[in-house]
Amino acid sequence: MAVILSPLHRADGSATYTKNGYSVIAAINGPVEVQRKDEIPEAAAIDVVLRPANGIGALLSTSLPMTMTLTSTMVAVSPSGEVVGEPEADVIKDALSVHVLAFSSHGKLLVAESEGSFDIDTWEQVCDRAEQICRASNVEAPDETGDLNMQRSEENSLESSLRDIIEEKVTEEQRWREGLR
Repeated sequence: MAVILSPLHRADGSATYTKNGYSVIAAINGPVEVQRKDEIPEAAAIDVVLRPANGIGALLSTSLPMTMTLTSTMVAVSPSGEVVGEPEADVIKDALSVHVLAFSSHGKLLVAESEGSFDIDTWEQVCDRAEQICRASNVEAPDETGDLNMQRSEENSLESSLRDIIEEKVTEEQRWREGLR
């Protein structure tokens, strides 16, 4: 996995994410004037435009304050029924179903796009696997009271990787302050 912040010099903020031979380039420009028909006077608006193969909107390397971030992943179900997180191209080609899910840093499922045939049990396995990848949560079986025991493992999650990358960028950009002391 490789992440580069601010690769596009003419954008207000940008990032490149590369994994398994695939790259996503994201950029943000703003602020821009909201069209009158879309204006909500008492709220700020963020307009996200998706352009496959050209990038998506991102706020990582801008000065805009954010209350949350999001992480997303792809999960495939192999012909044997195995749920494969972040599958390679050959697995995707032969898969019974392919799913893209995105989670907020608050744990909410934001996006779920699926293609192929699957049942509700498979869907639940897909959701659990995607959440493990994005948020590193491990859901255990219910205890004797029927409650689910959630264990958080920050290792290897996209969310923790994103946090580490942002912390590194902030530290790097704040080094000038140490020179003033």
